[in-house]
Amino acid sequence: MPTLRWLCVIALAFTATGCIKVDQTLTLNQDGSGTLDIRYGMSEQAIAQLEAMEKMGQAMQENGGEPIDMEADTPFDLDFDEAQVRQEFEAKKLEGVEMVSATSETVAGWRYMDLELSFEDLEALKQTDFFDDSELSLSKDAEGNYVLVQRSTEGDAGGDMDDMDPQMLKQMATMFAGMRIANRFVVPTEIIETNATEVDGQTAAWVYDIENDPAILTQLQDFNMRVVFSSKGASIATP
Repeated sequence: MPTLRWLCVIALAFTATGCIKVDQTLTLNQDGSGTLDIRYGMSEQAIAQLEAMEKMGQAMQENGGEPIDMEADTPFDLDFDEAQVRQEFEAKKLEGVEMVSATSETVAGWRYMDLELSFEDLEALKQTDFFDDSELSLSKDAEGNYVLVQRSTEGDAGGDMDDMDPQMLKQMATMFAGMRIANRFVVPTEIIETNATEVDGQTAAWVYDIENDPAILTQLQDFNMRVVFSSKGASIATP
């Protein structure tokens, strides 16, 4: 789940240009294996500004200044280079997780990258960069149902935005113009309980649209996505 730290880094560079879109789906099978599908996009105007910032950073470094490395603060490759994405992933030699595909395309002034990962279990998936700033866990409740949770660890480090002035939130929201984040869990059995914003069958979704609701910025900083699903028909090892 993309978190506020790196979103702020990007937004400060791309003020009012249409920032970023992320659509992520974690599908869990009956045996605990599954797939993670991610589609992320950035406007070509924002990419042009990023390239300009990188050139400026190189010039500053040549004059003894600090380098600017935007990608170091994000879990995504901002060059949208399919071969580079795959090469960097495979270089990490992660066990139990595989990159099935990595493709890119340009649509209506936006550049997109589509990634598909397959994993043997959630522990294997948690090795990837996409969970650096969050905790992903699967447990059982008192009734024996499975409880799948992904929560942010950003709020633990301080910098809470809950008390920020509403007007300030609106001003920040303009920096994230066009940004939309959708995160989904697809579970193998009946959903019993969830705090998702949308539920469709065995899919729970959390949709964050900054343009429509600036207050969502606080949710991104300290999100806690939770879905409880039936253990009937599933056999997944839990701690």
